Amino acid sequence: MNPEENDSNDVFLQITSDFLMDKFNVNIIQPDCSELENLFRQRGTIREFKKKEYFARQNERTNHIGFVDLGIFRLTRIDDKANERIIGYSFKNDFVSDYPALANKTSSRINIQAVTDSKAYLLTFAELNDFWETNMDTQRLGRLIAESMFATISQRLFGFYCETPEQRYIALMERCPDLKEKIPLKEIASFLGVTPETISHIRKRMWKK
Repeated sequence: MNPEENDSNDVFLQITSDFLMDKFNVNIIQPDCSELENLFRQRGTIREFKKKEYFARQNERTNHIGFVDLGIFRLTRIDDKANERIIGYSFKNDFVSDYPALANKTSSRINIQAVTDSKAYLLTFAELNDFWETNMDTQRLGRLIAESMFATISQRLFGFYCETPEQRYIALMERCPDLKEKIPLKEIASFLGVTPETISHIRKRMWKK
């Protein structure tokens, strides 16, 4: 395996976390989640997170899904060799959680940590499930979100296994043009599964064009 590439577990975790981060998925047709967002704003509990405070910790149980009102959350995983992998980010008006862990009632496989002082509206997984069962419209929304997640899986798998690091970097910058102002180079590199030096070389080539 190329040492710059994430292992398959990290790829899967990035895919599932991407589902919650609309800014990373603008190439996918997203369902209208305004009703779901309103649910969080109206019924959710607002909570403040100080910089570096954890929303969820790897290997611990979690029971909440958040809707980010302010700030940035970083999603990471510590692998068996104690290396930290950047799985993704959640920004303002994104959802944030380890959804697979909630759905499967298992311990979280990732850490979710506030990059800045942040705020999020929180609902429990049970409260979200109650919303899905409200009526036919909410059931349909749940199905559309599942379809969107499947499309995201296909897009990310294609990117990781069929595109070059430069293609992945360019695609990320097109989706998130202000990301490099918010996130350090080494974290962008980790997210893309390459070294910081690779990102520097890519940027230099782009500047020369």
